[in-house]
Amino acid sequence: MKTNKKQDAFSKSKTLVSAIIERIGKQNKARKKFMVNIFTLFMGLGGRYNFTNMSRYGDYSEQTYRNNFEKPFDFITFNKNLIFENCSAHRVIAFDPSYIPKSGKQTEHVGTFWSGVSAKALKGLEIGGFAVVDIDNNTALSLEAVQTPSVKELRQAGKTLVTHYASIVIERKEELESISKYLVADGYFAKQEFVNPLLGQTQLHVISKMRKDANLYYLYQGKPTGKKGRPKMKDGKINLKNVDKRRLRMCFQDKDTRVYQGVVYSIILKRKVKLAYVEYWKNGRFTNQYAVLFSTDIALHGELIYRYYKGRFQIEFLFRDAKQFAGLTHSQARSENKLHFHFNASLTAVSIAKAIYYLPLEKHLRKSFSMSNVKTLHLNKIVADRIFSNLDLDLSCEKINQVYWDALWLGKIAS
Repeated sequence: MKTNKKQDAFSKSKTLVSAIIERIGKQNKARKKFMVNIFTLFMGLGGRYNFTNMSRYGDYSEQTYRNNFEKPFDFITFNKNLIFENCSAHRVIAFDPSYIPKSGKQTEHVGTFWSGVSAKALKGLEIGGFAVVDIDNNTALSLEAVQTPSVKELRQAGKTLVTHYASIVIERKEELESISKYLVADGYFAKQEFVNPLLGQTQLHVISKMRKDANLYYLYQGKPTGKKGRPKMKDGKINLKNVDKRRLRMCFQDKDTRVYQGVVYSIILKRKVKLAYVEYWKNGRFTNQYAVLFSTDIALHGELIYRYYKGRFQIEFLFRDAKQFAGLTHSQARSENKLHFHFNASLTAVSIAKAIYYLPLEKHLRKSFSMSNVKTLHLNKIVADRIFSNLDLDLSCEKINQVYWDALWLGKIAS
């Protein structure tokens, strides 16, 4: 029966969270109960996601929420378990910073950060988000969000934004390497200061995007010249507007895309990389639009470089859903611990929703994942449970149960 299946989803979410927390250990009974409560609450909280509003909809007082947000929780281990249980083995790690609007002089790490939406630097906070992209299921689940220190704080520590991003990847290398050997990041990270430390200190390979005027060279394939000195390696600069398709061979083609691959030398990275040159076609004609993708793993097939980089965009949808429906930008806390907890609880709630309502479905039955519908369902359940409980109504009665079910889907967006 449809009602029972949906009601089972509520039970499954609590059971899933409880089982993972139990497996992690290191938490007492009260803390475990709180974590189950907070993840389910973040999937359906109405209004602002602050401590006052949490106390209105949740099972704890405002002060209890404040106290528990200050305590540490191993989000990366929790999310790893969630990913291994629900995602396919074909996965890559995506990394992307995201701007969080925030005011107040006393907030830790507040500073000026780039906002992609506004296309300018704004005062607020920033998180460096790690997510795991399930290539086969074309979706992303959060791994961990790490708050970025302000530029002033980084300067005092002798770091730049890029070296900071590299350092937080290296700090988590054991966890990341156990998930995938590939880390995908956008074109901002195609820098020597980011790529080379990762290759030198981890077993990860970087997949990213280069500028359309990137300084790349074909590799010399001829015989040794016999002259003294270093053997010849470069054999002409690549004109990216007109690549030599005798040297870069087509490896993938569909209706709108052609991908050419080859090992080339990158001047900016000072190393050989595997190039995936992507041409965009429309109605059988080249649009003169192209993308320059690369991998530091020169054995990786060009089609996979294209698929992995294309899959990177799923982390943007993860941020979007967390901001619009799970209160990612709502925290009124000022301490670093509370902010870290809030950011990760929000992103993890979206991941749990995908694991419960999206990934279990057969691929041919799936429609677009809607966090809006998940939130509507959970918010209605919070309200309906309180009303039906106070009225002492018997849900085993078929008519009452049907009214209860209709109340849960009030306001649902049609798929």
